[in-house]
Amino acid sequence: MTALYFCLLWYLFYSELAVYPTDPNYRFESDTYVHVKFALHDGFFHSLSAFVYLALSKLPFVNYTVSALLALITAGTVILTERLIRILPGAEDMPSWMVYITSFAFNLVMGFYVPFINKQHYIGYENANLWHNSTYIFMRFFAVLTVYYFILLYKKPREFSARTWILFTLSMLLGTAFKASFFTVFAPFLAVVLLTDLVTKRLHFKSVFIIALSVLPSLIVMALQSAVLFNGAEKTSIVISPFTTFSQRGDHPKVTLVLSVLFLISVLVFNLKNIFNDRAYGLSVLFYAIGFLEAFLFAESGARSLDSNFMWGYSSALFFAFIFAFVRGYKSFKEGCAPKWLFALQSLILFWHAVSGVWHFVLLLQGFTYFA
Repeated sequence: MTALYFCLLWYLFYSELAVYPTDPNYRFESDTYVHVKFALHDGFFHSLSAFVYLALSKLPFVNYTVSALLALITAGTVILTERLIRILPGAEDMPSWMVYITSFAFNLVMGFYVPFINKQHYIGYENANLWHNSTYIFMRFFAVLTVYYFILLYKKPREFSARTWILFTLSMLLGTAFKASFFTVFAPFLAVVLLTDLVTKRLHFKSVFIIALSVLPSLIVMALQSAVLFNGAEKTSIVISPFTTFSQRGDHPKVTLVLSVLFLISVLVFNLKNIFNDRAYGLSVLFYAIGFLEAFLFAESGARSLDSNFMWGYSSALFFAFIFAFVRGYKSFKEGCAPKWLFALQSLILFWHAVSGVWHFVLLLQGFTYFA
């Protein structure tokens, strides 16, 4: 399944790079082509991906090699997701087939598609999975690694591992270098968690200080990126404008906002007390809440005002929220706290989220744009 997914991804990314710029009907329209063009023709280096594309352009068949790399990163995220699930509290006894199938599903889920509410599959919904933006694809890969190593550090704070800390710091740094959106959500989340643990004496000051140090390299990189993005001729700035980012696209943005998180709601309403009893689930709700608040409150003005760029961080928060919500639902079922019908209902909702993603992915493979 992973190999087949890789092949389909390669075909899609190659079409986005080779077919889209020459097709008068805008088939395979994508940000990926724009990002490659930024690096190879415009000399605009706002992301580490630009330097990667520049290096690959020195080799023959650049469209093939870039497509293969993006397909490898996207398919690799499925494998990393599987490893992440296996270390989550409560997922230790989850059957291997369930871990694999759900890890694949989480890399496909999109808004709960209801045709008569929103005619388009992608535009108007808030989605965890995107196949048209290369910087997001790279960022999410390293975001999964960051969360993976954070959990390893956080599980045993008194058994400090220099190797795990270095890998955690490096993963966060690389993810930020490709796209800072995940970091803009993860850094505030980490600050809240560490300060809370310091006050409640769960962690000693030394542990808090060492983990907090891991943020500094990413902060420096984000500052450099901001200098490129916000100090040019575009005159772009960040403004407080509630619901602007969510309302820029779609027929019924408030309804599709709910449909985008329908599975999360189906788990949350039956697990309100577990926000405090289950630390992993509670922290995932906090992480999602920070991502939501940023996307809800902030927008950009100027040349980037219509780009909905605060949605990228929210999309990564959605990705992890789906994973942790499923593990929480599974734990409630295994512990006898949730009846079979409830777990079956939650699974069916998750299934349609995944079907909605597959549906959109198939349309993309046929040459429809993400506006279809």
